[in-house]
Amino acid sequence: MVRRLLARPLAVTLTVLASAAPHAQWPEFRGPTGQGHSTEQGLPLDWSESQHVIWKREVPGRGWSSPVVVGNQVWLTTAVKSPGGASLRAVAFAVETGAPLVDVEVFQSRRADALNPKNSLASPTPIVAGNRVYVHFGQDGTAALTITGEIVWKTHLRYESQHGSGGSPVLYRDLLIVNCDGADDAYVAALDVQTGKVKCGPTGGRRSIRLTRRRS
Repeated sequence: MVRRLLARPLAVTLTVLASAAPHAQWPEFRGPTGQGHSTEQGLPLDWSESQHVIWKREVPGRGWSSPVVVGNQVWLTTAVKSPGGASLRAVAFAVETGAPLVDVEVFQSRRADALNPKNSLASPTPIVAGNRVYVHFGQDGTAALTITGEIVWKTHLRYESQHGSGGSPVLYRDLLIVNCDGADDAYVAALDVQTGKVKCGPTGGRRSIRLTRRRS
């Protein structure tokens, strides 16, 4: 079992907890079925700073994305402050040891901090499918990477967020579906997993899925 703890404002700690199934797969937010249920047996019920902990690793930056586990990798996203904004990064660690495997900048944000202090610039959880890792940073961009950290494609969907992004992407067949929760105009877009091009959304070739907010 893997969890992510907010250790202090600009640092997170990735903690791997001992379980009966160290190679269990958890490839996306709420697990392989999207319901947050695990079929694993014999999991520990109690933890402490030393009990049932295999390894810990401090992750630079700040992010609320959940870790995902596929094969021998643990993936998550984070936002590290940099001159003029923040570096939005995808990072991976070895399941058995916590050794760093990948640390790559995917986007640069002009903002150093989240729009809402209760949010982060790296809140959506990544998805791993086959040899691809899909990351979503809301209005700052969406991307696909290889499991070794090479960027395959990048896409920016235009909208202005009020509180920052929190919705994690979903895979359906050959589509990566993302929620674009804009302050004035909200919509759902489906991207081609091979190219990142919009196949259904505000500029896609198919019909749009758009939710327009009512002004009070």
